[in-house]
Amino acid sequence: MTERITSVQNEYIKQLCRLNSAAGRRESGSFIIEGHKLCQEALKSGWEIECCLLTEQVFADFDLSSYSGKKIIITDHIARKISSMDTPPGIFMVVKQKDNIPPQLPRFILALDHISDPTNLGAILRSAEAFGVDLVCLSEGCVDLYSPKVMRSAMGSAFRVHTLKGNLPAFLKKQKEGGYQILGAGLNRDYKELPDVSFQIPTVMVIGNEANGITNDVMACCDHGVFIPMLGKNESLNAAVAASIILWEQSKWK
Repeated sequence: MTERITSVQNEYIKQLCRLNSAAGRRESGSFIIEGHKLCQEALKSGWEIECCLLTEQVFADFDLSSYSGKKIIITDHIARKISSMDTPPGIFMVVKQKDNIPPQLPRFILALDHISDPTNLGAILRSAEAFGVDLVCLSEGCVDLYSPKVMRSAMGSAFRVHTLKGNLPAFLKKQKEGGYQILGAGLNRDYKELPDVSFQIPTVMVIGNEANGITNDVMACCDHGVFIPMLGKNESLNAAVAASIILWEQSKWK
C-alpha cells in the first residue's frame, strides 16, 4: 500500500527529521538513509526497513519489486526537509538499528578509540569489509555509527561489517584474558614497525582519535605499539588511511 504526505507539518515527517540527530536515533532505535545506491544496499542487506519514502519522480523510476513494506510518496519540499544533503536524492529509507555482532569472535578485531569524524568511520568500515575484518569494535566516544555521513561514507559496508560499541578498555581486558594480543597504532618511532608485526595469533588492533591518538586507559591495555614507517616528512597519516594500511598488512596473514 502506498500513502502520500504533502505537508512538512505532518507528525511522521517531524519524527523523521529527528533521526538526523544522534539523540533522535537513540530514542527511536531507527536511522534514516538516502540515495539510490545506499537504499539498494539496504534492500539487499536483510536489515529491517520500516518505511520507504520517495518523491513522485523517483517512485516512477526506482525498482521496489523486492520491497513489500510501507511506501510513502512525498513532495520535493518534504524531501528537502528530511534530507541531510544539499541536493536531496528523492529516496529515503527508515531502517531499524540492530545488534550486528558475529556468532563468535574472529581471530582479528579492529578497535576504534574515539574516532570522531564520520567520514573517517565510514571509510574505515569500507576498508574493513575490503580486507576481510569480521568485527569492528567502537569505543563509547566514537561518532554514531548510524549518522547520515557515516552511512554515506561507508557505502553499504555498515550493513555488512559486524560492529560492537561499548566500554573499550573492558573489552580489551577480556580479550587479553582470552589469549588475544592487543596492539595500538601510534606515532612513536620506538614502537614495533608494522612490517615486523605478526598477526599469526588472535589480535585486536586499536586505532586512535584523529587528533589525540589512543587514550591512556586504552593504551594501557595494549601489549605494544605499532608504527607505520613513512618515507616523507609528514608526521602522521589520516586515521582512515592508517587503518587501511594496517588492515591490508594483516590480510596477508589470512
